[in-house]
Amino acid sequence: MPPPRSPEALKKQFGEEYPQAIVLDGFRLPLTSEGRFSRRFYSQEKKTGAEISRFMDGTAAITAVELKREWLKWSQNTRLDFCIASKWLEEQTDFPDMLRYIIRNGGPQDWSAMALSIASQLPSEEAFRVLVEALDKTEPGQGSNIGQAIAKTKHVDAEDTLRKQLASLWTHPKLWDDDDFLNWIAFDATTCIGHLIELGAPPSDFEAQVRKLSEHACSGNHRSCCTFLSKHYSWLKKPSTEEA
Repeated sequence: MPPPRSPEALKKQFGEEYPQAIVLDGFRLPLTSEGRFSRRFYSQEKKTGAEISRFMDGTAAITAVELKREWLKWSQNTRLDFCIASKWLEEQTDFPDMLRYIIRNGGPQDWSAMALSIASQLPSEEAFRVLVEALDKTEPGQGSNIGQAIAKTKHVDAEDTLRKQLASLWTHPKLWDDDDFLNWIAFDATTCIGHLIELGAPPSDFEAQVRKLSEHACSGNHRSCCTFLSKHYSWLKKPSTEEA
């Protein structure tokens, strides 16, 4: 694991009030909650938040032995708190052992939170295999991070896997349902297309689907389609900051 950042470095990055508040994009975000492994900051006024790993400043630490001893005793909130914060442990020599343990003993939320670490920290063949297994066990609408991680493995079968995932999402009966915030199945389809293009699939393969997603009844899905895919389609305009 990299050495914890010094208090001076943290204050330079996050502002003089850290850890009671941080400054992000010029806005002050006060501390709203603190878990064993991370701190959460949120501005009600700006509707903006951030989560910062406590592994970063050395106020949290754990080994694979400790994780295996404690995991089954943790609440789901503590498990997810660890999984989200754990990226800062990627240089710790026993981190791959932690990943393998959570693959065996965690659930879809945990796998989603650690998917990119699985892709980058385990051997490609192993990472691809366990990520595909995780995707198969994950409900539609919860697989975006896992799909992204499958793409990151650059495995020879990654494109075929994601094309099959997109085809499955496209026939889901709730794909076109409106939602006050976001239709997560449509969001999965949107990000799946983005990951396929990043793998080298031609954007023209998905243009008809992207046009339909850009016209989704849920305004949140229209925005997410523009945000994730506008760089691949000249007719798709990225939303302004105010719209996003």
